[in-house]
Amino acid sequence: MIGPRHIRMIRAFLRYGFRELHPFEVQALLTPACNLRCTYCRCYELGTPEMSTEQWTAILRGLARLGTQRVKFQGGEPTIRKDFAELCRVSRESGITTAVVTNGIRLVAEPALFEVLDEVVVSLDSVEPGVHDRLRGHGSHARAVRALELAREKGVAAYANMVVSTATLDELPAMLDFCEARGLRLNAQPITFGREAFGSDIHGLSLSPDQHRAMHLRLVGWKREGRPLMFSAAAYRHAARWDDPSTLTRRSRGDSGCMAGRFYVHIESNGDVWPCSMHGADFRAKNILSDGLEEALRNARHHNCADCYHAYLCERRLLARFDPRAILELLTRR
Repeated sequence: MIGPRHIRMIRAFLRYGFRELHPFEVQALLTPACNLRCTYCRCYELGTPEMSTEQWTAILRGLARLGTQRVKFQGGEPTIRKDFAELCRVSRESGITTAVVTNGIRLVAEPALFEVLDEVVVSLDSVEPGVHDRLRGHGSHARAVRALELAREKGVAAYANMVVSTATLDELPAMLDFCEARGLRLNAQPITFGREAFGSDIHGLSLSPDQHRAMHLRLVGWKREGRPLMFSAAAYRHAARWDDPSTLTRRSRGDSGCMAGRFYVHIESNGDVWPCSMHGADFRAKNILSDGLEEALRNARHHNCADCYHAYLCERRLLARFDPRAILELLTRR
């Protein structure tokens, strides 16, 4: 059950975990630009400036010196940057597990990119090509499925990421069957996001509070049955108990005890460092380019966003608290 990757993580925690700065996991938004125009996404309209190859390279090497174990490149669509392969190589050569959240289009066109990746998370909203393509763009379903197939063929850890909306909620069982048959884990997340790139009511696709609660309770049941979902039943149960999914976060009275900003940070394409992408804090980000990496990370540790409903971040909080359920989930994952 415990492999080399887990041993490396344990060693890293013992080495870096008691230092002031220990950003073990970093979400790096390389670009807001995208080669698709998904119905519910407005990332490509943000127009946030992008750092250069040299600037990102220096940041990745600096993160490695601080003990970062995993970098997840996001966008927009991160693979469309011309230097994507180069940045992945820098990350891996620095000893960082390198992941990407992608629509799969460029991975299919350039399969050599799999050689510089440890993990791929492919966006797949439906098992039905017509439904997926209506939400994300013509032909995108076939390329997403092919990207997942190529990852498996090349021995790269692969996961499917399903954005659940009113258009796809009924397809959850079919999507889980699809993933189970192919040896994939599924991350099913509702369409309500915390960034300004996403609207909570775009085209009536957002789930109602009752649908949100029922969906996560269903995930709890499936997880207890041993189905291949990404996170623990405890994380899904937390999301199901969230009172109002339109209120994404809860604030603390003082400095937050959340792991975001300490064990986990989000870096924008312009170098701003935030505790996470869903933060609801009274917080002003500092910028790596103007303030320096360590000062920007130090600043992210202090905010008053205490809790959120999102299963992904809830799982990270459980891990930071050494919750045995989350630890077992991590150990059973590749």
